[in-house]
Amino acid sequence: MTKEELYRELVKQKMEMTPGERMKAYMAGEEVDCIPHRLLSADDALGVAWGYSKHDLYNNLDVRAAQLRKKQELYGDASIPFKLGLRGMGIALGSEEIVSDRGENDIGRRFLDTYDKLYILEEFEVESNPWMQKKIETVREMKQRLPELKYSGGMAGPITTAIAMRPIEYVLRDMRKAPKELHRLLELIVVCNLKYVRAGYEKLGITSWSISDPVTTTDILGVRYFREFSSPYLKKLHDGIVYITGSEPTIHICGHSKLIWEDLADCGFTMLSVDNCENMLDFQRIVGDRMFLTGNVPPVDVMRNGTIDDVIEAVKGSLRTGAENPKGFMLNTGCQVSMGVPLENMDAFFYAARKYGAGAQIGQMPKGMSAIL
Repeated sequence: MTKEELYRELVKQKMEMTPGERMKAYMAGEEVDCIPHRLLSADDALGVAWGYSKHDLYNNLDVRAAQLRKKQELYGDASIPFKLGLRGMGIALGSEEIVSDRGENDIGRRFLDTYDKLYILEEFEVESNPWMQKKIETVREMKQRLPELKYSGGMAGPITTAIAMRPIEYVLRDMRKAPKELHRLLELIVVCNLKYVRAGYEKLGITSWSISDPVTTTDILGVRYFREFSSPYLKKLHDGIVYITGSEPTIHICGHSKLIWEDLADCGFTMLSVDNCENMLDFQRIVGDRMFLTGNVPPVDVMRNGTIDDVIEAVKGSLRTGAENPKGFMLNTGCQVSMGVPLENMDAFFYAARKYGAGAQIGQMPKGMSAIL
């Protein structure tokens, strides 16, 4: 399919439901216009594809507001992010923030070079932390520009947050050499993250929260260290979010996670975003009766480096392996959509979701797939 053909077909597609209406009806067991679908963390990629500069997206609230407004108009799925990312809590507590000329941030020196500094976490309060207060002020200013949009909250998982405070080689060494101190660090990280969640809930009314935890992958921790150093704190974070907000958080884990899917369900998670390196048929077999599945079109090999036809075929492949998950399925990418993804590939994802995901019902293959199965 050429770009011109794609956009002619997109004009013909008429959505009968908003994303919120679609998900509510889908989870109630009703047939919906098409499968729930979303591109994972695609705001920056869309902004750059629409011609905004990276610097302005990160530094100019009016530009970011224009990007979110356009996303809402086109796809109906924008929100104002109150998210820490993978580094935010570490930066808020004292790790060195390095900001590029384009406004992207990274971490230089980690503040927790010795466990004698754990008192910094013990004393953390959102109300007295300048970095956190600036973040709250920023999202409030964005809400003034976009009053029609809801907020969404997010953070890194405890073990991923730890490496924003202490170099990863130290954290991995601590699992053998200083386990008591590492457990104390992870306990305090959960406390800090829940203070952040409470501030978001009480000050902004946020009930939608997501957790990203790439370091939890079994590619890094394996099963043994996941169960000792990640699982207990993910459960505490999950339970704390539910207690504060009354809503279930979602979780995304980069890389392989199949060996810990049952553990994540035991932690209480009911929705998992699966990386494209995993087979979603395995997910259905192992935890499909316990967890909602979201995934897993390849974000680099297909979305960034592939053609329109590659994207369409990948969508059909994800529907084949994921759509019949008993607890439900959302078509998504296997990880974040990076800047540089062609706009036509992102739009091809939406086109294919609507065409081949048409007539979707929880636990069943969409009617749109009937012609090709």
